[in-house]
Amino acid sequence: MFVVPLAVHKDWLLYWNYLLWEGMNLLKKNNKLILISLVIIGAVIGGVMFMNRGDFADRNRDTIEENVRNYVERYKLNPDQVEIEHITEPRRYPTGEEEFMVNIKYHGYPYFSYTLTGDPNNLLMLEPKERIIGKIFEELYLEARYEEFKPTIDYLNELGIEDPLRPNGEMKMEYFQTSVGLSSEINDELKEAFKSGDDWEQLKQYIEDNIEKISELDTSISIIGTKEDIDEEQAEEIRDKLMTILPKSNYHVQIGVRDLGTGVGKEGLYDYLMVEQGENR
Repeated sequence: MFVVPLAVHKDWLLYWNYLLWEGMNLLKKNNKLILISLVIIGAVIGGVMFMNRGDFADRNRDTIEENVRNYVERYKLNPDQVEIEHITEPRRYPTGEEEFMVNIKYHGYPYFSYTLTGDPNNLLMLEPKERIIGKIFEELYLEARYEEFKPTIDYLNELGIEDPLRPNGEMKMEYFQTSVGLSSEINDELKEAFKSGDDWEQLKQYIEDNIEKISELDTSISIIGTKEDIDEEQAEEIRDKLMTILPKSNYHVQIGVRDLGTGVGKEGLYDYLMVEQGENR
C-alpha cells in the first residue's frame, strides 16, 4: 500500500495522472478493487479543486473591487463612481500565463464602459499600455465633435433608437464609438497630455489644438444602436439619410437587433458607409 500526501501535488491534474499510473500498476496485479477506489478518490479530489476554481470571482470579489478602485483613481477617475459588472474566471494561455477580466462602467464624467485585465496570482490590474487613457481620450474627443455629430444623434433619437453602450441622460454624446486613441501617431502625445497636471484640462486642450489631425486619423467610426422591427425598406431609408448628414469619414453602422446566439445582426442596418461629403463639411 502506498501513501502520497495531497499537499505535494499542487496541480490536481498531476495528482490525477499519478493515481492513474499507480492504478495501472495495481491492475497488473489484478487488484481491481484498489484501482476503482483510486479512480473514485481522484475524481472527488479533482471535483473539489475544480469547484474551488469555479468561484474565483466570489472568493476574491472584495479584494478585486478594492484593486479596481485604486487603479482607476490613478487615472483621475472617482472610484466611487465605478461599477463592476462582471469578473471572469482566470484563463490560462499556452505560455503558462494567466489572466482574468473585469468589466466596468464609469458613471462619472466622461461615462464609459471598459474591460480591465487582472493577474489572478496577486489580483492586481495589468494595463502596461494604459489603454484606459485612450478610452477616456476617445470619449472627450467625440464630445469635442458633438456639433458635427448632433444631426445624426437627433435623427436616431427621433427614430427611437437606443444607445446600448451609454445610459440615457448620462452623456450628451450617443451612438458614436471610436478607437482612434490607439493610433501610434498620437498615442504617446495624448498620454503625455493626460498625465500633465491634476485634471484633464491639458488633454482637452490637446484635443482642441489637434482636432483636425485627430479627425483625419479617425478613419473608422462605429455607430451603434438598438431597435426592433427595422425592415429592409426602413434600413435603406436610414442608410440614405446617414449618407447626407454624417461628416466625412468611414463608418461601421450597427443599428437594429443582433442574434443572441451568434452576435450577428439579424434585422436592421449593418453596413459600412464611406461618406465623402456630408452636410457638416
